[in-house]
Amino acid sequence: MTEAALNQQLWTLPLDPTQLRVLVSGYQSWSEAELRPLTERQSVPLLPWRHQQGHDPDFLPSGQAGVWRSHTVLALLRPDGSGWVGSALEAAQTFTHWEARALGDSVEVTCQQEGPAAPVVWEETNDVTTHLEKLAKGLGDQMQARRPAPLRVWCSWYSYYRTVTLENMLDNARLARQHALPFDVFQLDDGFQADLGDWLEPSAHFGGHARDLPAQLHDLGFTAGLWLAPFLAAPTSGLFAQHPDWMVRGADGQPLPVGHNWGGPYHALDTTHPEVLVWLRDLAATVRGWGYSYLKLDFLYGASLPAVRHDPSVGRAAAFRRGLAALREGAGQDAFLLGCGAPLAQSIGLVDAMRTGPDVAPFWDDESRRLWLGDSTGPSARNALHTALSRWYQHHWYQPDPDVAICRRELSLLGHAEREAIAGMLDVIGGLRASSDPIALLDEQGLALLRRCLSLSRPDMPRTLTESFGEAVTHFTRGTFNLTDRPLDTIPAHGYLPKG
Repeated sequence: MTEAALNQQLWTLPLDPTQLRVLVSGYQSWSEAELRPLTERQSVPLLPWRHQQGHDPDFLPSGQAGVWRSHTVLALLRPDGSGWVGSALEAAQTFTHWEARALGDSVEVTCQQEGPAAPVVWEETNDVTTHLEKLAKGLGDQMQARRPAPLRVWCSWYSYYRTVTLENMLDNARLARQHALPFDVFQLDDGFQADLGDWLEPSAHFGGHARDLPAQLHDLGFTAGLWLAPFLAAPTSGLFAQHPDWMVRGADGQPLPVGHNWGGPYHALDTTHPEVLVWLRDLAATVRGWGYSYLKLDFLYGASLPAVRHDPSVGRAAAFRRGLAALREGAGQDAFLLGCGAPLAQSIGLVDAMRTGPDVAPFWDDESRRLWLGDSTGPSARNALHTALSRWYQHHWYQPDPDVAICRRELSLLGHAEREAIAGMLDVIGGLRASSDPIALLDEQGLALLRRCLSLSRPDMPRTLTESFGEAVTHFTRGTFNLTDRPLDTIPAHGYLPKG
């Protein structure tokens, strides 16, 4: 690790590992959360750049059988639902890393922290589900979690990706009004900007400027939302050309690549640099001044990666939190901030909502990437359900965002059961509601499903963690998911069965 591990603790449990299940949560939005037999293997991606873009490079999944790593929380379950739950009680400045290790006739649990020592608990309980809910609520309360009413959002990403235009946004907003669809927000996603980091300049294809959109959306009765990846800069951007000294650096002193997307590598801003914090505040204030009161802040992990920073006395968690606080200050306390690709617990109290799984996609599974490359952080309906369902308790930290419903049948490989499973996920998670279908592609059946997906609900709880149909939490009080590739208990493969 790049910072000293503090306050390391160890517990040895005289238990048969073959009788236990483990519930883990990964580092950031896209990192896997799973419910698995303790003796199984935790996968780690084969490609090093996926360590940066999907995980914490300083505390990767183990890649070993019987060794499971988790961030902030960890639970071990006996067959009767009792067991142990560990949790950090504070996370603003500190990463808390848990590991459960099967040792033959016992289990060794370790907890180590990166950053200032923060309180943790490791407690035995007769009911793991209820106890984890209690500890999650305690962490949220301690960090003054923002829990506003959930919003219903249309976003452009899964319709148009980076080719979105100003007229695409307005066409869909007009159709939403025509069909009386109950959206609160229309959010412009990636593609409006000249380059990654050059947010204030329009792309050549957008057909206008992002500042031209909010007033027209307001006239149609919608709040305007905007996507930003505020901590990132492309090597081709004006931001990078003008301020290479603002980037986090590698050991060689050069700007550090922090992932691979948009056709190549990209860099991250150093949020311990005072000028960077001013720039972030100004960016958020500028787009808020354009009329965007809803901001989706994506790829936020870039500010928390291991790197050489301007101020070496600031730890990774604290550096991330400084950058996010600057954005909150610039946007205002009344702005709605949705985090994505972000360290989860370290965002509590600053974001209103948080993506709690990988991107949904108009297909069920990217099986070759998941099985052969060991990477379940990429877009797919299966990955989104798998992780978001296993983080059900995080509604105590922010409004959870399990990503969008996909209701269209055109331009999609999802079947009826898979679309219904996504709808079921939105219902049991109970947070933000979002859609990204081109509204013109929706027939009456698709519009009916969309209206159902936009119906708000309270977060549900698992009815058991000792049984699952897939490698995740699947049995909820309002229904049961089948994430496997075969029918189980009258539930189709990749399907959902509501109670009753």
